[in-house]
Amino acid sequence: GREKFVEKVWEWRNEYGSIIFEQMRKLGISPDWNRTLFTMDESASNAVRDVFIKLFDEGLIYKGKKIINWSPLAQTALSDEEVEYREVREHLYTMKYRLVGSEDYLLVATVRPETIFGDVAVAVNPNDERYKNLIGKNVIVPLVGREVPIIADDYADPTFGTGCVKITPAHDPNDFLVGERHHLPQLNSINPDGTLNELTGEFNGLDRFVARKKIVKKLEELDLIEKIKDYVHNVGYSQRGGEPVEPYLSDQWFVSMQPLAEEALKVVQNGEIRFFPNHWVKTYEHWMTNIRDWCISRQLWWGHRIPAYYTEDGKYTAARSEREARIKLNLNEEAKLIQDPDVLDTWFSSWLWPLTAMRWNMDEGYNKTMTKFLPTDLLVTAPDIIFFWVARMIMANLKFAGKIPFKDVYFTSTIRDGKGRKLSKSLGNSPDPLNIIDKYGSDAIRFTTLYLSPLGQDIRMDVDVVSQDIPSMEIGRNFANKIWNAARFLQMKFDSIQNKEIHLNFDENNLTSADKWILSRLNNVIQKVNESLTNYRLNDFAKLLYDFIWKDFCDWYVEIVKIRFSQFQNDSDKLDLINFAFFIFEKILKILHPLMPFITEELWHNLFNKPAELSLSKSEFPKYNSSFNSIKIETNFQLVQLVIEEIRSLRASMVIPPSTKLPIYIRLQDEELIQIFSENQSALEDLAKSSNFLINSNNVPTKSVTSVVRNIEIYMELDQNFDINQELARLKKEEVRLVNNIGGAERKLSNEKFVQNADPEVVSYEREKLDNMRNSLQKVQLNITNLEKIITN
Repeated sequence: GREKFVEKVWEWRNEYGSIIFEQMRKLGISPDWNRTLFTMDESASNAVRDVFIKLFDEGLIYKGKKIINWSPLAQTALSDEEVEYREVREHLYTMKYRLVGSEDYLLVATVRPETIFGDVAVAVNPNDERYKNLIGKNVIVPLVGREVPIIADDYADPTFGTGCVKITPAHDPNDFLVGERHHLPQLNSINPDGTLNELTGEFNGLDRFVARKKIVKKLEELDLIEKIKDYVHNVGYSQRGGEPVEPYLSDQWFVSMQPLAEEALKVVQNGEIRFFPNHWVKTYEHWMTNIRDWCISRQLWWGHRIPAYYTEDGKYTAARSEREARIKLNLNEEAKLIQDPDVLDTWFSSWLWPLTAMRWNMDEGYNKTMTKFLPTDLLVTAPDIIFFWVARMIMANLKFAGKIPFKDVYFTSTIRDGKGRKLSKSLGNSPDPLNIIDKYGSDAIRFTTLYLSPLGQDIRMDVDVVSQDIPSMEIGRNFANKIWNAARFLQMKFDSIQNKEIHLNFDENNLTSADKWILSRLNNVIQKVNESLTNYRLNDFAKLLYDFIWKDFCDWYVEIVKIRFSQFQNDSDKLDLINFAFFIFEKILKILHPLMPFITEELWHNLFNKPAELSLSKSEFPKYNSSFNSIKIETNFQLVQLVIEEIRSLRASMVIPPSTKLPIYIRLQDEELIQIFSENQSALEDLAKSSNFLINSNNVPTKSVTSVVRNIEIYMELDQNFDINQELARLKKEEVRLVNNIGGAERKLSNEKFVQNADPEVVSYEREKLDNMRNSLQKVQLNITNLEKIITN
């Protein structure tokens, strides 16, 4: 029974309801946990009840018999938004409806012959010349034997099928409207469980799809089917049960949506509420301008019970209690009342969430929390509930609080597996978040998810639910390791200094070009981060930090710090160097904290001896300082990086092992660049694996390979033991291999059948491979030219 069932649900909720909180805490979500609220808590339940009563009293909630989406599996009404439409291949049956008193007949096509027992008319278009003379006459419904009229209605499309449409008001929403226009009876021939009822005679009790086959067979036996053909159309399926939804005439509770939707549409169109990405505005506008009344009653036991009370003779009202209902119905104390057994659609509770979460109730109106926090700045949600929840929250808030519930709405990406499917338990492709957190760490999950999710696009993740291995999660885990190792290096160097003290400030006059470069890069990133966060471009935010921290700070600046630290003799210089690196690193931790809260909090406390009661989350976010942001400084230092990378490329192309250090000669014209390269000479020597790094030397050796980077000439002297002829032979062999492979790839990509029929990802990969081979060929041919010059000289 109902009471025992509800008891069991509460037991389940008390045992398992905290799991999602545990997941949220482990993910580092940081609301005020003292304010948690459950939909069925007393304060929220009272608000839902009072809102129902108010809307009922205003005439915005009403009870009526309409065609609704019905779930035969759950035997409850469904909202339009709980129905998913799928393309289905079925049959179109053309049946013979004989004219009364004649051997002639009309041909009427349907995909649902099992509904003929509910037929009450056949409609033709009033402008269809074929049937004008038949309007007002009667036909006999095949198999049923009932005489029904031929009516004229624009709903009948002369260009579809035969132009004749069977009208079954109890089993089709369009037929229902036709029936209302022509005052036709409503005959329901299907039971709530999807079986046919007593109106169907020998088919009574059969499942609708089983009955369809038997009915078709019987129609064929009686020569009442003209033809059967394949037919592809969209069929609604229950989101929850997965079974085909039955359009069903039912007595339900509805909310009149049009009056509520008008204001809710305006606040989005005029920009009071902004959507990110903005393209969801069009979807919202379409739904709001074509909105239908909301069926809010559900034939379930769990949920908010509808606060409506009925007398024995069928009168009813909405009230907080039986006593209040008797007063509203002018009944005496002894009058017997029955409460409506149905519950409210769960979204009728949820549309009040911006209010109920702040403990609003209708009697008291605004409270201190609402004064401070309503409207909130941001709602983060999934786009597939834009109608279920977002639109309805806007309507409810405008109606009951007189203002918008939130200013911005950020629609998240949907995570899909490697095959492009949504993660779901039924498909078995949805791993337990807690298991993934245990394996990779919360920060890795947070970072990876945002790193892979451009605004408005879904994310594909290879999820193996058996082993819980998610290759893409390695991105976040490796990034966390990189940050941790950089912190450990700085800590080790700091610990090696005598008489040390952390001071997160610096003297601008003592900064090297490398220091000025990383300081400029930091401020450049702060500026772009602020732009990204302001526009909710979280993917850009993650990528900015990844590139800056991994490449600029760890791969370049930390390496330069390592070289400079080993060259300093006194602790004062070492301390200034590490303290400046700490200054940059502390700013990095603050910028990164919203994305990776756990590792940043841990490092901030460990590196800078912060007391336990302080939190990085409450510290000031770094501010952009334009005086430290210099395009010129960054451009000049980028040339240093490009030269080192080109030298590394030369070494790799000549297969020179890292242990072999060779002299490097470069020639520069710009005085400022000469100063920067001279200042970083020791770093250049170390990073380029050079035995000697000479700038503008007059004695460039003839036995060297050369390259040019933005007018900077590079000469790498070859070792005396280097066999030029052997290397030249190897390069020419590699040249032949690349030329052949490039030819094969070009032939494949010029084949139209391959390009048209192959997976787009395969074609893209082949093109990328071809580009890489062409680049490799250019470098090989340049090295061949260089070595041939050496031999000639």
